[in-house]
Amino acid sequence: MGIGNLLLVPEADYNLLGRDLIIEMGINIEVVNEEIKIKLCPLRVEDEEKINSEVWYTPDSVERLNIPPFSVIIKDPETPIRVKQYPISPEGKNGLKPEIERLLSKGLLESCMSPFNTPILPIKKADGSYRLVHDLREINKRTVARFPVVANPYTLLSRLGPEKQYYSVIDLKDAFWACPLDEKSRDYFAFEWEDPVTHRRQQLRWTVLPQGFTESPNLFGQALEQILQEYQTGEGVTLIQYVDDLLIAGETEDKVRAESIRLLNFLSAKGLKVSKAKLQFVEEEVKYLGHYLRKGEKKIDPERVKGILSIPPPKSKKQIRQLLGLMGYCRQWIENYSTKVKFLYEKLSQGGLVK
Repeated sequence: MGIGNLLLVPEADYNLLGRDLIIEMGINIEVVNEEIKIKLCPLRVEDEEKINSEVWYTPDSVERLNIPPFSVIIKDPETPIRVKQYPISPEGKNGLKPEIERLLSKGLLESCMSPFNTPILPIKKADGSYRLVHDLREINKRTVARFPVVANPYTLLSRLGPEKQYYSVIDLKDAFWACPLDEKSRDYFAFEWEDPVTHRRQQLRWTVLPQGFTESPNLFGQALEQILQEYQTGEGVTLIQYVDDLLIAGETEDKVRAESIRLLNFLSAKGLKVSKAKLQFVEEEVKYLGHYLRKGEKKIDPERVKGILSIPPPKSKKQIRQLLGLMGYCRQWIENYSTKVKFLYEKLSQGGLVK
């Protein structure tokens, strides 16, 4: 994957690379420690000609799965959850306005009058645009959760043998928004919005699975798993799914290339969109689920190790579970892992505070 330098021209009267053009070209801009890196899409021209261009995400693209709408069950629904909207600065409102209008035009949001209301936040991105974040913590607390069936990454990656030498990683863009939400469940996900120009206040609600909703990963993961049952991989190729991240691993470059193109076209036919900027296409080394995969070997991301080492000692059972979940990713590289974490599991079975 190529990496180039960014040329800044302060005197220019217009942007040399606009947001839409950057997305269309599959350019990913990263700012790390004040250093700007540009990653270019690794697709060859002859490969791209074989792929349905509808699969690539654009700001105006619409993701839709042809599946029954998901319903959500809330404890004590007769008592609505009402959380006052946080104050938003004029800059934040102006930044959110085009995003709100885009989501409305795509049918992902709609007007409503709901007894439920939870706040939203404007999050400024590196490119200067704003992302809409919906604070659904109170909704999550009252949600009746389904049994989670999301696979353990350690278990998934154990399916990769040393013969797998080439890989592709496909990142589904805004995948939750491809899943319709049942009409009766939409009121739970309402929020207040004041237009910074007209100053009109109204309630809006999601028509699809919202990001930040505790059940969205599980529900989408199950939906995609059922869809992928229709897809049969070729000989010598393995397909792994973890929520909205897909990995293709194979013995030869040609096999992985052909399978990657076929899978991209399958996803396009199902109404899903792929991030071209984050695509890792037929490479000998890729990053997947916090691991580096290279020529049949697996290495853990050093940043993940650094993150675990920075965690303070747990003081509650919830913190113990979180720590065990994080360390579970690394168990392959920890000698006698089960023995070393046994005392933590014993703490979970004890009553009272953790000491």
